[in-house]
Amino acid sequence: MRIKSKIPFILSLVSILFYFSSLKAEIKVVVSIKPIHSLVSYIMDGVGTPDLIVDGYNSPHGFSLKPSHAKMLQEADMVVYVGEGIEEFLEKPLESISKNSVKFELMNQSGIKKLKFRERNIFGDHDDHDDHGHGKKKKDDHDDHDDHDKKAKKEDHDDHDDHDHDKKAKKDDHDDHGHDDHGHGHGEFDPHIWLDPMNAKTIVKKVTNQLSKLDKENSSIYKANSKKALKELDQMIKEVKSDVNKDAKVVVFHDAYQYFEKRFKVNIIGALTVNTDVLPGAEQLAEIREVIEHEKVTCVLSEPQFNPDIVETIAKDTNISSGVLDPLGATLDSGKTLYFDLIKNISTSIKSC
Repeated sequence: MRIKSKIPFILSLVSILFYFSSLKAEIKVVVSIKPIHSLVSYIMDGVGTPDLIVDGYNSPHGFSLKPSHAKMLQEADMVVYVGEGIEEFLEKPLESISKNSVKFELMNQSGIKKLKFRERNIFGDHDDHDDHGHGKKKKDDHDDHDDHDKKAKKEDHDDHDDHDHDKKAKKDDHDDHGHDDHGHGHGEFDPHIWLDPMNAKTIVKKVTNQLSKLDKENSSIYKANSKKALKELDQMIKEVKSDVNKDAKVVVFHDAYQYFEKRFKVNIIGALTVNTDVLPGAEQLAEIREVIEHEKVTCVLSEPQFNPDIVETIAKDTNISSGVLDPLGATLDSGKTLYFDLIKNISTSIKSC
């Protein structure tokens, strides 16, 4: 009788043990910046929430990891980041994390459309304004962005030539400005790939495939979420294409938007700086003012991650409007909807010009 009375208890205990033994630890995914975190959050919805490193109003430029971030990385099954130097704070930590952790660099993924850095802060056909007053500056070797003047090549002293990859600079490893003049590390490509929603679609597909390999149990959820995300991205692209102001002529704080510009054919004339770590000098500001007047620019746009004083001064001096463009979603709550709000907000900011 005693044995019979204990049978229900034993069966309950076995069931509990079986339940807990069947539970699998939630996959731990760490993402570097908010727009990419949003896309990964969409894919993982219903399974878990990825950890985010650069949150709030922070910028990846000059960002420093906290001990809590280091702990995230050490425990991660997968780290998703852009690469191409935009997250320099990750370079050393990624070398020391577990060998079993997947380091998923988006710039290395096939199918990502990559654009090379623009060599000057005045873009495309608008650069011919040099003929209206800056030609002499080029001849006199006073243009910090003139890559190939003969004097610089001959004397090999062009330490501030942003894009001159002369042999001595490579050999001596003294090309302090090289691609760093863009404020994004060492690569030749602009890393702001997420600002083209077609790249976002590729990111969703690639991350989904990798997550499905790491976490086969939840593969069906990832794939279902991916399908929804792709559909929503297609719808957003259509909406932005029909709504964006292609007639507005704008100047931005730094050259971060060419992916958006090329995808939606908006008219970004130039940037105050190509390097977020270095404020534009007097000559550069004079050049921007001339372009604003010559091209009849309608507004100049700052970014919430950086001090807006220069933008506001330029706007006041040239009597044009000012506004804000946000490439990272600083003012938005992190999560699966952030990316869509981010792209729409950029379109709205340009439209308001």
